[in-house]
Amino acid sequence: MLEIIIAVIGSAVAGLWDLKTTEVPDEIPILMVASGLFIWFISALSGNTYPFVLSLTIGTAVLVLGLILYKYGKWGGADAWIFAAILYLIPVYNNKTFLLDYLPNLIWVSAAFSVIYAIMLGIINRHIFKHVVRDLRENAIVVFGMPVVIAAGFLAISYTMASFAAPVKEIFLLLLAFTIFWRYAKIIETRVFTRRIPAKRLRVGDVLDSMIWRGLTPEEVKHIKRTRKFVTIKEGMRFVPVFFIALIVTLLYGNVMFWFL
Repeated sequence: MLEIIIAVIGSAVAGLWDLKTTEVPDEIPILMVASGLFIWFISALSGNTYPFVLSLTIGTAVLVLGLILYKYGKWGGADAWIFAAILYLIPVYNNKTFLLDYLPNLIWVSAAFSVIYAIMLGIINRHIFKHVVRDLRENAIVVFGMPVVIAAGFLAISYTMASFAAPVKEIFLLLLAFTIFWRYAKIIETRVFTRRIPAKRLRVGDVLDSMIWRGLTPEEVKHIKRTRKFVTIKEGMRFVPVFFIALIVTLLYGNVMFWFL
């Protein structure tokens, strides 16, 4: 039970810190990882080595993979560490490997969180909607044509196969919504997440467009302010809260994917 409390509190604090500052102190995931390994090492001394082995192997594998993605600029360093830290702490839950339930939930929560986050950014930055409308006009063939073609394909199959009745209308609307949101997300990325600012406005924790996802240190900020007039910074979705939300969902409801089966 202690490992669950630490995982919940640690991921919650990390998520709030990420929302507020875009940075997560290294001490939080390090303390979580150390606590998980210590708890399960003590448990292994009593003869139950399975959780400790699972904690060490799965946690380390996820951490290595996450850091590789971070190195190539595909993920934040805090994301990799918090994800792994949760698995170091909770290798097993309800006599099952925790990752098997947690990973599907993480995917669903990530998708929902991304949609809500993007919509909120649009509400805050209302000026982007004129760019969205212009983009939809410029890419109308793709945005509206692709759903029409795919829906027509399903309709043709329905006519040729009596036993196959495709929900053509629903397929068309779903694909249309997906393509519109795809173009909307591209505008968010180019108009909100990337900004050119005077170097004097640069802050500790900002990320230059040419950098991997690592915040600038105070020394780097001072150097850039002395040597450059303008810089292009990038932001990303504050993703760390997703790990906390998916953790709570998994602890309370198990694998939500089973709800759709």
